Amino acid sequence: MSGPGPRLARTQWAPLVALAVLALVAAVLAVALPARMTAGYDRSAAAAAVRPGGDIEVEGRAGGTTAITTVSSEDALVSHALAWQRSLPASIAGAAGRPEPSVASDAMFVHARLPRPRILYLNWDLGARERIRAVAGGPAVTAGSGRDADVQIMVSKEYADKFGYTVGDRLTIADLPDADVHVQISGLYEPVRPADPYWTPRPGLLHPSEKRLDRDTTADVGTALMNESGYRALARATSDRLFTFHWRFPIRGSAIDAANASGIAAGMDAFRSAVEGRTGFFHCSVVTALDDELDRFARQYRAAQSVLGLVLGGLIAAAAGVLLLAAGLLGERLRPVLGTMRARGASLWQLAVPACGLTALAAVPAGALGYAAGRLLDAGPAQRTSAYAVALLVLAALTVSAAVVLRERGSGLESSAGRRDDIGSARPSSRRLVLEVLLVALAVIGVVLLRRRGQGAGSDPLIAAVPVLLAGAFAVLVLRAYPQLLRAAGPVLRRRSGAVAFLGLARAARQGLVGALPVVVLLLVASVAGFTATVDAALRAGQVRASWAEVGAEARVESGPLDEAGLRRVRAVPGVTGAVRARVIEHVSTASNTAPMTVIGVDLDAYHAIAPDVPGLPGGQGALASPLAARDMGSSGVTLSRAGMDPIHVRSPRVIEHFPGRTEGAFVVVPYREVERATGFPSQVFVAGHDLDARKLRGAAPGHGVMMRQDVLRDLNRAPLVSVMRDTFLGGVLIGGGFGLLAVLFVLVVGARARARTVAHLRAIGLSRRQSRGLALVEIAPVLLCATAAGWVLGLLLPEITGPVVDLRPYTGGYAVPAHVPDLPALLGLVGVLLLAAAAAVVVDRVFDAHPGTVLRSGDL
Repeated sequence: MSGPGPRLARTQWAPLVALAVLALVAAVLAVALPARMTAGYDRSAAAAAVRPGGDIEVEGRAGGTTAITTVSSEDALVSHALAWQRSLPASIAGAAGRPEPSVASDAMFVHARLPRPRILYLNWDLGARERIRAVAGGPAVTAGSGRDADVQIMVSKEYADKFGYTVGDRLTIADLPDADVHVQISGLYEPVRPADPYWTPRPGLLHPSEKRLDRDTTADVGTALMNESGYRALARATSDRLFTFHWRFPIRGSAIDAANASGIAAGMDAFRSAVEGRTGFFHCSVVTALDDELDRFARQYRAAQSVLGLVLGGLIAAAAGVLLLAAGLLGERLRPVLGTMRARGASLWQLAVPACGLTALAAVPAGALGYAAGRLLDAGPAQRTSAYAVALLVLAALTVSAAVVLRERGSGLESSAGRRDDIGSARPSSRRLVLEVLLVALAVIGVVLLRRRGQGAGSDPLIAAVPVLLAGAFAVLVLRAYPQLLRAAGPVLRRRSGAVAFLGLARAARQGLVGALPVVVLLLVASVAGFTATVDAALRAGQVRASWAEVGAEARVESGPLDEAGLRRVRAVPGVTGAVRARVIEHVSTASNTAPMTVIGVDLDAYHAIAPDVPGLPGGQGALASPLAARDMGSSGVTLSRAGMDPIHVRSPRVIEHFPGRTEGAFVVVPYREVERATGFPSQVFVAGHDLDARKLRGAAPGHGVMMRQDVLRDLNRAPLVSVMRDTFLGGVLIGGGFGLLAVLFVLVVGARARARTVAHLRAIGLSRRQSRGLALVEIAPVLLCATAAGWVLGLLLPEITGPVVDLRPYTGGYAVPAHVPDLPALLGLVGVLLLAAAAAVVVDRVFDAHPGTVLRSGDL
């Protein structure tokens, strides 16, 4: 292949290959990164929808004639299920599975001599019968009706084995006085697939459990299966017996993504109205936590879009900067050729053919291939903006080539040969000054608009633009200050005995403006790294703060009445270093207001001593009150009283937003001595220590349970969107660091031959190999240090600059997140990247090292 075009391409193969590789990498990332983020959002939406309680359930209660008339048979039960299904709004219908109807009796106590009470529920569940197999006996088929009929039931084999039941056993149970029901076990069953999601909301059908009836009594609980005839027999036995009718619609997580989550949450209000407004039917209501979970997801989703939009915008700008740098350096290599062509009479259009043609030859196929490779990676749903981003990246590279051609508007060689544009001596033109002022003004306007939009900004493109504009404004300041710093350092270095520092600084100042482009790229990369490190540190600190606020200590024991002996048992648990008791008295009122309040008695000084990290609790022994309780009390003070406690007079309490375990309602915190003589009330024990065992704490203070702070913190960290954010943070830092190193390496490699000639001449007059390596470090150090330091500072300030856009409260239970500085690993990572860049300079210097004799003989390489 011959001709001027191919010869020029062969001559400039190194920058062309570099430009093609960078365009390929940038295109792949422009496709894969947004798709991966979107896939993470969709997984998080699905995870929020399938949390416990997320299924949609229509629930109603009826008994006697109403129950029999409305739901008289299996066909009627299924018909009502289909009616509810037709009432589902379109936004919900696509995510809801087939209805699962069932009917359940109220709790029935088994009449027998037992070591402790035994409760049995009777369920008519149409879906369960398809998912079980009989291991003994047969199906439950009740013959006859009325109160004397034996209702046939099936129980799980696990339940029968635990309590010693066999096929044929007859039990007497009752849920109402003088309303005994005789049931007979017709068979034992096991689930066909124990892991079937159908059993998740129905654990009682497979496993016996326990239920606390009061502080001293615990009952064994189980659920038995009956059929249609058993239901009718129970309903006809007495009109006072009530049944709970369930029509459950399981939510298919695969049908929910971030795009339709808000529509599903909004559709729940319409479905509730349709269910509650149905006429000719007993009253039903919708029971689900789906809309609450999706609303919580929506808040986290908006916050994630805002935070990750800033990261994504910075990464795309860094990719564009590296690509522009590659195109600009290619243009610099073409300037002598273009100058010669211009001197021989070539027009600007004729110059554009080799300049833009070579750039298009490298960037266009590489961009298309990168887009296809990004789609083949299948990182997530395709994003329309990815195609636009790839097209803009390629167009930006072509624009740089066009700008190189426009620079040759002069008379030819003189326009390129006799002109110096060293960064240390070039005078900025008025056009450049106008562009810089415009960039700074746009950055300021963007920040103002973004802060005004606040949390509602979401995925607004302005979010992605603001960090880029700010980085551009900072780069303008750095490039303005950079020559001044170089000039100021010159006289100091001249007085030193060694020549390496002075020569390195002089060569750094002799770099052209294109050689200073790494300043912008490195500044963008460092700002992304600083921002992600700051937000990640703030998120972790906020979640720790939320865990302290939620639990109140390393552990909180919810106990019944606890005396001094019980408190000593808690303190004796291995690992416990301190324990403070709080007495909780509910249903307290005042003489003027009968609305119930909760009084919490605790020694605040002792409490602060074992849990100093709990936020929002002032010290001292005065009374504290929630905002609602403080409004009810007024300024004159009130007396709180109820049976079983001495009256407590509270005046001018300090207002607190929450107390561990109490975030809503009216509550008052008083010194423990005020409630010390009130006995018989439940207690909370706040426990400090290390390596605490929840089972041992539960055994030391029998009661309702133990809450561990580490468990709460783990749940906060495992929230799906938190992992999406942190994965994106890590990926953003690695990708940004890679772009920064590529920019440095590319500048070093492209300019390596010219530098090798200079170093060879210096070595001919006495420069050693070791000094040449030091010279390489000194040359690159000013760009690295100035750009990285400015970018890191911008990254640290970016959360404060953007203000309410970076709102992490949806991830911390609503608790405010204070500003934090990056952790030590982030600083070590920054230092590591700088060392890698310095090592790259040394390696390039060694690879392109030339012998002085060769250079002096050839004159040109």
